[in-house]
Amino acid sequence: MGIFPENPCEFAIEFINRMRKHPDIVQVPSSRQVLAIPRLILSRYYRKGKITSNDYIEISQVTSFPDNQDLAKDLAFKVLFPNYKKDIVSDFFEEEGSGESIEDTFLSNNEQSELDDIQDLVDEIEMSVDRDKIQELEQFIEGLNKKKDQEPYKSAMHFFNDESELYKEEISSYEELIEEAKKRFENKINSLDPEDLKAAANLDLNELVEKQSKRDWEKLASKALQNKDISKELDNLMQNGSFEDLIQSMKYLKDTNSINQDQFQNMKKNLQKKIQNLDQLFNASKNLGSTPDFKKESVLNNSINNSSFDHNFNIANALDQYYGTNLREELLKKINQMKSQSKMNIPLESLTKNAMANKSWNALFKKALQDAIMEAQNQKRPSEGFKSLSHQLQQLKNSCQNNHCSQKVSQSIPDIVKKALESTNDPSQLRNTVEFLRKIGLEPNPEDIKTKGTNLGMNEDEIYELIEPNYQLLKKLIEQKKGDFDRLQNLIKRLKEELNYDRIKELLNSSLSSDNREALGALGHFQLDQALKAAEETAGKEGMNNLISCLSAGSGENLLKQWFIHRKNLPVGAKEKVKELAKKMLINLGIQYSRARLGSSISGPMPINILRPYTVGDDISNIDLEETINNILEKGKKLSHINYDDFYVYETAKGERNVCIELDISGSMSGEKLAYMAICTTMLCFALKKDELGLCFFESNTHILKEMGKKADLEELADELLTITAKGGTVIQKALEWARRQFKENSESREKLNILFTDAEVHDLERAMEELRIFRSMGVDFILVCPEASFSMEDAKKMVKIAGGELLSINDWNEFPNLISEIIRSRF
Repeated sequence: MGIFPENPCEFAIEFINRMRKHPDIVQVPSSRQVLAIPRLILSRYYRKGKITSNDYIEISQVTSFPDNQDLAKDLAFKVLFPNYKKDIVSDFFEEEGSGESIEDTFLSNNEQSELDDIQDLVDEIEMSVDRDKIQELEQFIEGLNKKKDQEPYKSAMHFFNDESELYKEEISSYEELIEEAKKRFENKINSLDPEDLKAAANLDLNELVEKQSKRDWEKLASKALQNKDISKELDNLMQNGSFEDLIQSMKYLKDTNSINQDQFQNMKKNLQKKIQNLDQLFNASKNLGSTPDFKKESVLNNSINNSSFDHNFNIANALDQYYGTNLREELLKKINQMKSQSKMNIPLESLTKNAMANKSWNALFKKALQDAIMEAQNQKRPSEGFKSLSHQLQQLKNSCQNNHCSQKVSQSIPDIVKKALESTNDPSQLRNTVEFLRKIGLEPNPEDIKTKGTNLGMNEDEIYELIEPNYQLLKKLIEQKKGDFDRLQNLIKRLKEELNYDRIKELLNSSLSSDNREALGALGHFQLDQALKAAEETAGKEGMNNLISCLSAGSGENLLKQWFIHRKNLPVGAKEKVKELAKKMLINLGIQYSRARLGSSISGPMPINILRPYTVGDDISNIDLEETINNILEKGKKLSHINYDDFYVYETAKGERNVCIELDISGSMSGEKLAYMAICTTMLCFALKKDELGLCFFESNTHILKEMGKKADLEELADELLTITAKGGTVIQKALEWARRQFKENSESREKLNILFTDAEVHDLERAMEELRIFRSMGVDFILVCPEASFSMEDAKKMVKIAGGELLSINDWNEFPNLISEIIRSRF
């Protein structure tokens, strides 16, 4: 063809056909791309005046999904150049019928009609082209290319992006070139850059600037380029001009080399009077390439009084880094002087984020810490304030990137920990404070605990329980029936390395003898199998029953962990009773988690396949980018002319949403992992409607727990969950295939969410990939959740890429129900 390297419609059909059949395709292209490609080719032809093979390849690439773009570039090239390094062997063995047309398979009647209209337009362009004019254009451009580095051709071409614009404007002579350059120059007046002005000077167009421009710096530089006297204008600018006018004028005069050195130095001296703050100083330095003289005292005072500490420090840091100033130190020194005379407060977070090793920063940090201490002391419960401050300092120490800052924070922590202990008002507060500090990794000084405990009237045993508990103390508390469940459980956790079976048995005997139910519950929640065995050996069946009746104390999560860890080793007579208790706990926890973490599952607004112009207030996530780009290109609009109504958005409607969840229970997923999976499953089954949730476990086999459309009986579900064991390998294809069928059978749902939890050590990755490709073509929102400590990152990324999904990781297992809840709530 004459104008087009390849018929745009035929090219699009062949390209999409090859894309859909290629084995490496990630996301199957839609038939709408068949229409988009020739439309964009025509738009580019109208805009540039010509079209090349590179345009075809680029358009094919940018209209493809991001994960398909490398493949699209390769296939578009092969369609355009079929004989380039042709694979003769593959062509010889090509199956018959492989050239099946995409028209018959994928295009609807309406789409085929649109394609025919585009083809008619292509034919019309081919017929209407003046080939003599094209030859004349090509001869002129060939001659122009030989003179492109000579004046005035070089300056005239400055106003064109490339030679394709000469085709568009049908420029075939020097006179036409100069006239078009003049028009383009006039259109840029008031937004000219120094290079534009230099090019205009070579074309004798400067007078246009003086007549038409509203920018003083454009007119001044243009006049200077004509070697006219600008002394009067400079005097007026320096006396009456704004900072912006002066700095822009200096930049333009400097970049156009149109001012002598004496005049420029005079302007720099005048600039000193106009710089009022650090922002203006940075702007001046950036435009001039160096830091001009300025009134440091005035600039720092104005900046401190009118801008935040973070902002000023960042600007000063940039000036120090790029222009060799020392403004950070000067800024800190000035703030320190002003702070002693005012009530200025700089938060600890700001100081640690903007740290510097000098005396002024040290003084500011000390003052900020004193302010934080005063704030903690003035709270209703000072101990809570100091606990919070201790935690804050611990986090700041870990996040601070400056070594000096980290050392200063570390040095302050022991004093705050001591104040946290000193601010407690009773033994209970002291215990809670000590436990909290240890939980966040801070160890209080034993002498401080002892002093405060004595002042609060605690006896020696109570004090040593907080400092360094021992087995004899635990035994004594149990025998004397002192301490509640939580206190005994915390003590047992701290002594876990000292508690072997013989000691557990001894403690069980004391608990049963004194009928200490709090102690029985705490021991059962520590090592359930050993506690039941010891109870049976000590007091027979009655002893076991007494222990089981005390297991309802404490958190249900811990009992479930004990069940999944020790269920195989429980005595036969106790196993069913413990299971029944665990079942009640599981159902109650599922309901509690549901009410606390999941609201209603009724869906909100969702996109439907109706497009309309964007109006203010619409959700930008509903913008259809493909239709928007086509609309803008068809209208031929410049970026500066684009309005809100040029964007197209989907209409929204209410509708049901479905979620399928597949949970990995292969060999490594045991103990507490199974406990939290069971809680999560019960929570979801209680919270979501029967039509909204499908759920399964998988290992080498797939275990269906709930199908969409079927109501889950929580009693039966809990019973099944408590019997599931971690076993086998990680085979996910069957689980994904089951989920796909669930979505297909509930295809009326507009939103489909799939959550897959696994360590990604997948045995059938290739087959799973095929299912994930289908998920993507069905519009399923795919989320992969993996344990942070151990999973195959490479395989996980492959799965997410193919499905077009998102990868999340989890570190702490007790956060698993929270994470799943957040995912559901963010989508539903």
